[in-house]
Amino acid sequence: MINISAIREKLKSETWTKDPFVILSEIANVCSSSIDLGRDLVIRALEGQDFLDQEYRNILNDLTMQVGLYPYVSDLEELSLRNALMHAAHRADGVMGEYVLHRSQARVLNWLMSGASVILSAPTSFGKSLLIDIIISAKRFDNVVLIVPTLALVEETRRRMSRFVDEYSIVTSSNQKIADKNIFVLTQERYLSLENDIPKIDFFVIDEFYKLSISSDGGRSTLLNQAFLRLSNTGAQFYMLGPSIKSIPAIVKEKLNCKFLIEDFQTVAVELHFLRKKPNKDEALANLLDEIDGQTMIYCQSPASTRKLIKSYLDIREVEMTQDGELLEAARWTSENYHDEWLVSVALRHGIGIHHGRLPRALGRFMIRAFEEGKIKILLCTSTLIEGVNTSAKNVVVYDSKLNRRSLDFFTFSNIKGRSGRMFRHFMGNIFVFDAPPEEELPFVDMPAINPGENTPSSLLINLSEMDVPPTLREKVDSLLRQKLLPVELLKQHSGIEPEYLLDTAKALISLEVKDLERYVWASRPVYDDIKLTSDLIWTQLGGAAAARQSSMRSASMMTFWIWRLYSSRNVPLFRREMIISQIERNTSPDEAVENVLAFLRGWASFNYPKYLAALNDVVNHVLQLKGLSGCNYLPFAMIIEHLFQPSSFSALEEYGLPTEISEKLLNGRVFNRDDSLDVVVNNLRNRKLDRFGDGIFEKRVIEDFQRGIGAKIS
Repeated sequence: MINISAIREKLKSETWTKDPFVILSEIANVCSSSIDLGRDLVIRALEGQDFLDQEYRNILNDLTMQVGLYPYVSDLEELSLRNALMHAAHRADGVMGEYVLHRSQARVLNWLMSGASVILSAPTSFGKSLLIDIIISAKRFDNVVLIVPTLALVEETRRRMSRFVDEYSIVTSSNQKIADKNIFVLTQERYLSLENDIPKIDFFVIDEFYKLSISSDGGRSTLLNQAFLRLSNTGAQFYMLGPSIKSIPAIVKEKLNCKFLIEDFQTVAVELHFLRKKPNKDEALANLLDEIDGQTMIYCQSPASTRKLIKSYLDIREVEMTQDGELLEAARWTSENYHDEWLVSVALRHGIGIHHGRLPRALGRFMIRAFEEGKIKILLCTSTLIEGVNTSAKNVVVYDSKLNRRSLDFFTFSNIKGRSGRMFRHFMGNIFVFDAPPEEELPFVDMPAINPGENTPSSLLINLSEMDVPPTLREKVDSLLRQKLLPVELLKQHSGIEPEYLLDTAKALISLEVKDLERYVWASRPVYDDIKLTSDLIWTQLGGAAAARQSSMRSASMMTFWIWRLYSSRNVPLFRREMIISQIERNTSPDEAVENVLAFLRGWASFNYPKYLAALNDVVNHVLQLKGLSGCNYLPFAMIIEHLFQPSSFSALEEYGLPTEISEKLLNGRVFNRDDSLDVVVNNLRNRKLDRFGDGIFEKRVIEDFQRGIGAKIS
């Protein structure tokens, strides 16, 4: 009987390539009896292919073809006629002609090309996203909608879609022109806000479809279900993709007439290594980093954990300053714009990157680019590693075995593990753990938009057709639809907030004396007490407290004060500087001070606060009208806070990788005007030489990367 473990051990040795006949023969025998085990061994052998003589490379190429790893085949001229034809048959056409599909990708693509809608569960390294590009290039749709979970993935996908810019308008936000043929790359929130402007859809994609299961994510899973419901109602063909999913409700396949495919085709091999926590976990990690070669990602459970770890590592090891000029300038830039003791800046000076959800988007984009280019060898990540960024490394270390203070489940662990190794770069990946991996238990993904149940949020239920509401939930839905307190359309319009919260807010307002209710009548330019009044209601009645806490707001009064300070300064750099200093003066660490401000600006001021204030505006106006009082208008204030007193194009440019500090220089240099639409701004920036606006190599490279991302031809 063939000993698979023994073959794997032999392949780890650098000497096997000197006399490879025996081991290649053993691999061939395994391939004949178990294609999956054979594929794993072939991948491991490919790691050493550069050291093989040509005759043995030819044998390995034949084995690579046998297990369906067609993209990995080198020396095409040495293939047999049969294998050469097979390889050619798996090459994509047209603009995607440089890509060759592996066997399992081709199987999924055949379903999509036949017109079938597909829900695909496949490993991280499978190449699921490539199929999106190929089917768009092949089927010539007019309008495509791609729903991705984060703004970082919006930008990454937009850059990938730019290969189709000659045929399609690539739309990522509301201030862009919609053309005859469009690819919309959106989060669920943006899709719902743009839905009425989007022409007839031919094809839609939902990436990371497991996020349809309702979770405690501030309502984002509910909004994803609403987007899915509305997209599926168009009747368009769809492709939904995600990793390591065990099953979905049978009713979903029946109602949507779609294929659910589970593919376990691996394109990289992963070695699991155990590290000792005792006597000192951080010392053990430092020793590992001394010993291993290749780029390394380290998973931490939170931004606070990344700070604790980098501080400990720099205390344990005397890490030399980086000699890379771009990293040194990036460190100086972050010091000047945030704080010189911020550990993100300190880490960069030592050639180490940190990536988490509180980083400014342009800085997060830089971290990934520097890691991809090999400038950064060690990257500390939070869950952005698995849900917001598509990158990978030869080595992944699971430093924390928790996420949101809960032990990692097998699904999340598998996704982290999937970041080790990468097609064409690292055939072999290594994952290092301090704790035993969780027991294998792949998730069942519910889809409440299609299969509603007791835990389905009311905001989703009231958008379902009557026939799709289960009998057990009809009374609940009817009570919301028949109540007279607020119009049903208002409840549906603000679908990111549960209707119960909207109704509670209306009840609280109706119970007020007229003189107290009149205090809510303000418009455009509030005073401090106006902001306090509305903030109290958002916090206590409208359900905003949870989202505010996630953005470092601990109370309604704190939220009021920070919004007021931002409004008073009307200048983000000034506000940022003042709030960082004031926190440090009250004994907050520089790291917490910086990241509290960043969390507030990104998660609350420019995202959730405007959403809640706009909803409150409609509820208050309805109650004021009932009482015969003049109305309010909070919307202009909500809009200027959302855009942080900057041109509306600035936030989109930052998503594209251009920091607002550089956008300000371009605006002052009259490269574009404050009121220009995003399309006008991007066209101006695509066709201009902009490096003179960059101070030093860091800003110049950021500008260059940004221009490449919008389709500029840079030599």
